[in-house]
Amino acid sequence: MRPRARRVLLAVAAWLALASLPTGAAAQDLTAKNLTAQAELRNPSAVHAIVVGVDRYAGLPPLRGAVADARDIEASLRRLGVTDVAALYDEAADRDSVLKRVFDLSARVGRGDLVILSIAGHGALEPELVKGSEPDGKDAVFLLSGFSPSGPGTRQRIIDKEFNHLIKIFESRGARVVFVADSCFGGGLARSVDPRGGDVVYRSVPAYAVTDDELKPVSSAADAYASEVDFTRSIFLAAVDKSSRAPEIRSPDGEGFRGALSYAFARALEGAADADGDGVVTVDELFSYVRQAAYQLSDQRQTIVSASPPTLKAASEPVVELSRGVTVLGPPGPARVAPAQDRVTTTQDRVVTAEAAPGAPALSSQRPVRLAALDGLPEAFDGVAPREARFEVVTPRQSPELVWDRKTGDVIAAGDVVAREIAREDLPGVVDRTAAVRALKAMSARALQDVALSPDSRTHRAGAVVEAVVGDLSGRSLVLFDIAGDGALTLLYPREAGEAQAVDKAQFRLPIRVRAPFGADQLVAVTGDAPMQALAETLRRLDGRRAPAQALRAVAQNMRPDMRIGSIGVFTAP
Repeated sequence: MRPRARRVLLAVAAWLALASLPTGAAAQDLTAKNLTAQAELRNPSAVHAIVVGVDRYAGLPPLRGAVADARDIEASLRRLGVTDVAALYDEAADRDSVLKRVFDLSARVGRGDLVILSIAGHGALEPELVKGSEPDGKDAVFLLSGFSPSGPGTRQRIIDKEFNHLIKIFESRGARVVFVADSCFGGGLARSVDPRGGDVVYRSVPAYAVTDDELKPVSSAADAYASEVDFTRSIFLAAVDKSSRAPEIRSPDGEGFRGALSYAFARALEGAADADGDGVVTVDELFSYVRQAAYQLSDQRQTIVSASPPTLKAASEPVVELSRGVTVLGPPGPARVAPAQDRVTTTQDRVVTAEAAPGAPALSSQRPVRLAALDGLPEAFDGVAPREARFEVVTPRQSPELVWDRKTGDVIAAGDVVAREIAREDLPGVVDRTAAVRALKAMSARALQDVALSPDSRTHRAGAVVEAVVGDLSGRSLVLFDIAGDGALTLLYPREAGEAQAVDKAQFRLPIRVRAPFGADQLVAVTGDAPMQALAETLRRLDGRRAPAQALRAVAQNMRPDMRIGSIGVFTAP
């Protein structure tokens, strides 16, 4: 085992026997675009939507990505040709306005129409209004911008039972409903959060007691007892269950933060959930895609909850039907490389760039990685030059993506220690890894490969054995590689030149024993209908090197419409 090159790797306990396929695809330049299908709805006039996003609250901590979630879903719908979209953001999303939009829409929907109702913002749990209606005695509540727990502000919330009532109204008109709730309600986490990484924002608030309650629910006692079995064609997606919390994640293809559920749902609407490419996104395809995408985007912290009526034939019931026109799309474009005179040397908000080799594309991300020293001293990075990805030096209070604790050498991202014992000169590799993983997640969300970690996604200790599981594989070819916390690359499969890539089973399982050095390894699975010999050979030549940028380029250059990408983190500690 090469020192530091294998990182998690952790010992491979066994390899599965794989069958062979003929050689395949030629590489493309990263700046060339890939032909892929762009979707439009076959009947956009039959689709209606109400999207709600709240970041700003009168008396609660603000959120950073709920409005962006709602805008993203709105934009996806409008690109698909939907014109009947009511969008309510921040203060405009008061209770009266939300209910008015719902009742107005219910008066004009027709039989067979689709209604998309999405909400993103803070959630909470309150003692149930109808005794005995909830097993845990708690109602889930969506909080609006003007909410306060006492007096007039108590009206600015919507109880989950009220949504049952509203959805029933749409169903009574013969409409179908997709309800998306990107909030959470408290509870536990898949992994503990390292506080050195800065604030992690959740869409839930601490418990409160409502006094002088002025809310008059539109729902009845019967609505309080309703569950998915009481609906006919409505389906439900929630960010987490009532005992879990979901963090806001960094947007993989833009500035700022997002909710993983909303981001995944917007991509699903655009056709990413159409697994068999038949132009129809079924209930099963939607649920499967959104669960897997949110799982990967949240670094396995989040498990989506979905529900549909038992009478619904989820395998064939369409959510949306798409028409497809071929257009020129591709992976995110190459980053702009700033000239030397653009370099900023002030003590804060410094943007540092690397000079790219002539003709060599930079990392496929426009924005720099935000990097902070735990002690807040920007001079900690004096003399650190980037390799490929730009980085921006900020303070720990300016939402850094990476925080370097120079006393211990730990590098923390989103509450996880991703690399340990990192010296100053090793930081560019960690920055490149961060930018590469970010870009891979954005590509994956549009061409998603199932991949999971078993038995769970907790931080695993030395000596533990976990399995990486790549699913939905029968007859497809597989290339599997690892990007370690410091950027070191390891090709996991196929290990030898000429080794078979095709998988003759539904799953590929890679047992892993955790050993030093510890941190985070990003396992990336690329699958395709035909072999990916050029990709495998490029990654083989990079094996053992700190080369995340080159690995990303190799994936992008060899990407075909039939290929899928999955990406998960393995988090380890002594």
